[in-house]
Amino acid sequence: MRQVPTEGGGSSRTFSSRHFLKLVEDTGKVGFWSADLRTERLDASLGLYRILGLDPAFEMTFGFGLDMIHPEDQPAHRDQIAVLRSGQPISREFRIVRPDRTQRWILHHAEVILGPDGLPSQGMGVVFDVTERHDAMNALMQRHDRLNALIAATASVFWVNKANGEPSEMPQWMALTGQTHAQMQGLGWLDAIHPEDRARTQAAWMTAVEHTEPYNTDYRVLCADGIYRWFNARGAPVLNRDGSVREWVGVCLKMPGRSRYGAPTAGTDASPKPPAAPVSVASTGEELPTPGQIRAARGLTGMSKDDLAAASKVSVSTLNRLEDPASSVRPRADTLLAVRRALERAGVEFIFEPGSKPGIREA
Repeated sequence: MRQVPTEGGGSSRTFSSRHFLKLVEDTGKVGFWSADLRTERLDASLGLYRILGLDPAFEMTFGFGLDMIHPEDQPAHRDQIAVLRSGQPISREFRIVRPDRTQRWILHHAEVILGPDGLPSQGMGVVFDVTERHDAMNALMQRHDRLNALIAATASVFWVNKANGEPSEMPQWMALTGQTHAQMQGLGWLDAIHPEDRARTQAAWMTAVEHTEPYNTDYRVLCADGIYRWFNARGAPVLNRDGSVREWVGVCLKMPGRSRYGAPTAGTDASPKPPAAPVSVASTGEELPTPGQIRAARGLTGMSKDDLAAASKVSVSTLNRLEDPASSVRPRADTLLAVRRALERAGVEFIFEPGSKPGIREA
């Protein structure tokens, strides 16, 4: 550092380029070199010696530097000095093997300076150690490969929908159903769902999208071979940092045997097999609560939907449908009974008097 007088009699502090280079090189990730391209010897900075794992007393040459390139990368990158001597700059990323047998990824940028005769004379370059970036990328790819392997082993379809719930990337759905990209747009994908499952499926999906909640339902899909098969569809929103939905991701899982709605899966014939009737009130001896009773009971107990969902072990989206008298989806009896029992434990008595409107009161 030195002081330089200014016109006003004061002084200003300046730093030499050597100080700046040292500051950069002290990160251990950057090194520099310069050389006369007509010779083998080059001048390397301390930062470059650190990256290469060499003793600063070692005399660096172009040949030694090229020999350090990983054997698998040699064919593509051993020509770098020849390229510079031809007058062309280079920008390469490759592996090196240091004397201690450790491997590093480096990014090499170099430029050529022409001599008075217009021919390449001097070269200078900067080397970055980018090993950490490659390690992070490899770790990410490994997680991605693991996820793909898991999906391939468990799911028939992996799907991505837009933030508004409309289909985006669904190539596996198209292969499963035979639908084209245009046919599945909007709610067109529902055309591949069994007619008896369509209203329930649409209601479950729209409720999940409206309330930004996980999606989980079963339905029969008309596959490309003309056979209906049961699938469990599960999805969840991917959120931005501000809480808004960026996209939806999900899977469709094959369901051998019976679905949770009590219907057997389709066999080898193309005709759908109807779902079994839900549990009747007569078979349990208990009345099922109405949407109005559930809403009133929650109000009486002060339970939120989240509280009731946790107590009855049903989803909030299911509660939304149970409390909606206009819903076209017929709820399952076991779900309604689970909600009723949870509210009864909270101190509500349900009233079902013949000839009068169902009601509630404190137990």
